[in-house]
Amino acid sequence: MSVHLDDLHFSYPPISAGAPAVEVLHGVTLDVPAGQSLAIMGPTSSGKSTLALVLAGLAPSMTGGVLTGQVQVNGQDAAATPAAVLSASLGIVFQEPERQLFNMTVAEEVAFSLEGLALPPQEIGERVELALAQVGLTGLEERSPWQLSGGQQKRLAIATLLAIRPPILLLDEPMAGLDPAARREVAAVLADLRRTAAATVIVLEKDAEFVARWAERVVILAAGQVVLDGTPTAVFTEVERLHELGVAVPQMAELAARLPNLVASAPFLTARQAAAVLVPQLPTLAPNLHSPLPTRQPPVYAPQPAIDVREATFRYENGTLALDRLSLAVPAGQFVAILGRNGGGKSTLARHLNGLLRPQSGAVAIGGEPSAGRRVGELAREVGYVFQNPDRQIFATSVREEVAYGVRNLGVIGQEAGQRVDEALTVFDLTAVAETPPAVLGYGLRRLVTLASVWAMQPPIWVLDEPTTGLDVRYTGILMDRLRSLHERGNTILFITHDLRLAAEFAERVVVVDGGQTVLDGPPAAVLSDAVALSSFGLRPPPVTRLSALLAPYSFPHPTLTVEEFAAAWSSAAGNGER
Repeated sequence: MSVHLDDLHFSYPPISAGAPAVEVLHGVTLDVPAGQSLAIMGPTSSGKSTLALVLAGLAPSMTGGVLTGQVQVNGQDAAATPAAVLSASLGIVFQEPERQLFNMTVAEEVAFSLEGLALPPQEIGERVELALAQVGLTGLEERSPWQLSGGQQKRLAIATLLAIRPPILLLDEPMAGLDPAARREVAAVLADLRRTAAATVIVLEKDAEFVARWAERVVILAAGQVVLDGTPTAVFTEVERLHELGVAVPQMAELAARLPNLVASAPFLTARQAAAVLVPQLPTLAPNLHSPLPTRQPPVYAPQPAIDVREATFRYENGTLALDRLSLAVPAGQFVAILGRNGGGKSTLARHLNGLLRPQSGAVAIGGEPSAGRRVGELAREVGYVFQNPDRQIFATSVREEVAYGVRNLGVIGQEAGQRVDEALTVFDLTAVAETPPAVLGYGLRRLVTLASVWAMQPPIWVLDEPTTGLDVRYTGILMDRLRSLHERGNTILFITHDLRLAAEFAERVVVVDGGQTVLDGPPAAVLSDAVALSSFGLRPPPVTRLSALLAPYSFPHPTLTVEEFAAAWSSAAGNGER
């Protein structure tokens, strides 16, 4: 076995004097054979990231706490082996890549560990070149890691691991923050490593679509315990239980659960697998399949845009052209999903809307007023901005103080300020941790703290940069429910995401940004069903939309954007709910 865990328990030290220790792992027993591709999934605070630290020899040596049970990694006792020694057997990519990047350039970052291994310079150069090519960062060798987008930083962290070539690779949320094309590239690299180098690859991941296609085995961790263990097909057929646990399932597994009588003997996890099961059923349904799907009626907006970006151009000091005469007008009250590949200019656009960046040419207007000359604090009254990385906006000593800070800066005091803070804590389910330092919370909870901070400020415009990164199904549901309620109140929502399923379900309009320009713009049905256009920008339609395209030659309505739309169309054609 490359990894062997037997009755593993781990507790963190108490957060404060008199508080109890925090037990995170409870009797985890797990064997991972050499060469296996294993995905470990679980809700927020299930213990996944702590398990990664234990396997890498970083907990409890670097974190404090108490570890009991056996932890064998490549035949070594992980608890007794120094992390530097263990790293030759197991390489780790952290959930937050910024925590392991520290060199001056991208090339130096990848070369650093290779130099520590005293490899010949020529081999170091070859490995650096190959690793950067594998993750799509060729051409950025001299760029500072801090000038990369969040997704590019994640790819760089993965490249540092690929260059070392340890026998065991452990990646914590490798798909978080990556665009769809980058996800496919990384998935292909990991599959190739296992196939050609017999590497053991363990990922801690929330992206069920990736897991369904890549993993040989899926383990579900909940409350620090293994609750499910099997093949992707076996695990993802437990849709109801996974929902209860707060674990994502592939969209096709969701659909299969809606059509159980059709797929009992042939479950499916991908659009092509689903088409193979459903196409034979279509001839008997064909007479009923010609009625089109009901269209979403476009809402009527006020003529004055909430956001008006005209011919905005912005170039960073290193010469990177991030915005190239970009124009975008968003009517007040619209819910817009901004899509695009990593480094395409989405985050740069977002930072222009609250004044953190200013266009070098062109103009930005918020609420009908030019943003030029308006301070960031003034713009914060109108634009609530949620950063891609929550740690860039968290600094207070308690969650309550964090949420209250922005409210006080707006000049809201007394009873109204307290009511706003209490409401925000309640809305985002943070009351129980209100007096806890946000820095000690898990990534998902820190994300909710940033959302609550903006909620308490009650801005009319929300700009959210990848807000679901690091959130499990439950917390994603909380966020999207809150955004839906804000939208129903008339708030304007600009939602940057790589999750096209969320864009399809919630957005009224989809805009694709690439090369610093708006390259696609329209209603979700038009943009998200155009597979050819999306592929030009590293995107692809949601699985259920790809499925309706595969069934369209048989007169099935296309496009369907959600599982609910597809199931309704099928049930309507069947005439009695389901065949």
